Amino acid sequence: MKKLTYLASAVAAGFSANAVADVSVSGSGSAAYVNDVTGDGNLAIGSSVDFGLSTTTANGITISTGLSMTVDADTDAAAAVGGGQSLTFATGGATIVVGDIEIADTPGSVAGVVSGATGDVAGFDEDVAEGFDDDDGLGVSLSTTAAGASINVSYIFDDDNDSLVNTTDADAAASAFGVSVPLGNMTVAAGIADSDSGESSSGASVSAALGGGTVKIGYSTQTMIIDPSADATTGFTTTFDSNVSGHSANTANSVAGTLLAGTEVTSVAVVGTESAQDASSAGDTTVWSAAYSLALDADTSFATSYKNAKDADGDSYNRFEVSISRSLGGGASVYIDMANLNGDVDGDTDGTAFGFGTSVAF
Repeated sequence: MKKLTYLASAVAAGFSANAVADVSVSGSGSAAYVNDVTGDGNLAIGSSVDFGLSTTTANGITISTGLSMTVDADTDAAAAVGGGQSLTFATGGATIVVGDIEIADTPGSVAGVVSGATGDVAGFDEDVAEGFDDDDGLGVSLSTTAAGASINVSYIFDDDNDSLVNTTDADAAASAFGVSVPLGNMTVAAGIADSDSGESSSGASVSAALGGGTVKIGYSTQTMIIDPSADATTGFTTTFDSNVSGHSANTANSVAGTLLAGTEVTSVAVVGTESAQDASSAGDTTVWSAAYSLALDADTSFATSYKNAKDADGDSYNRFEVSISRSLGGGASVYIDMANLNGDVDGDTDGTAFGFGTSVAF
């Protein structure tokens, strides 16, 4: 990263002898093999180049933004451009982000330790409704500390927009509040979130040192509002003539009810799909989760997590994950992951998946 940073800074300085802005370039790369839940082997490659821009005003406010070019490991596609839709202001221990933000809509959830490639390519598809239908959009967030506690407040004006929103007429707002407080050798965190859709959530977690590592336990409850028409069905249309060949109009009428002979009848068949919403009943989803991490030596770490979720339909699942990673120095590391899912799922997407690979920070 240092060589790239020096080069970018030199280019920026070349435009003006009085340039005060900092330009940095960093990146990441990954190569993974994932044996998914169906038993298929997958090779997944991902990378990103991240451009950071920042400056400090005369009164000490640091303003920053960034852009990125990313190739996701879970899709076969060219690089996509992202970022550039927010500005960050930092001063006096407070950080304010204005623009595209994401609220914490599952407070208290602490599970998830496998790499992004393993998690995304594993092929799991739980049939349990969790999280808001939309938790990001154009808004503002504040992160600060007070009396030893870490506090985050965020508000989205409209979750349908990321860089331009009419705040006067916006009608899809969402908000969240979270606080983390150290209590002796423990840290307690709690949060709430709410959306104009009617969805809401609350949760809490506690973390503490245990056996040379760190254990976390969390609980979350999420009130889900189900829209049966949203991504729930696929339809096809069938049209036939009620004046069936070889039959009289009276016969046709007896087949088609009160329809007159010669009338075209159109029917729309509605079929549920695996991409449908994961619940048919509005209500509460409860999530219990736990995680444990441990440094085996200076370069090797172990992490595991467990999660149980149950929604208003009575559907539930359990997910167990384990990951071991080792640093190779120079920003490179290798890892091996295992994840198991059992319970209510869409299709044949429960079972065990594992993956291994390398990740590099440039």
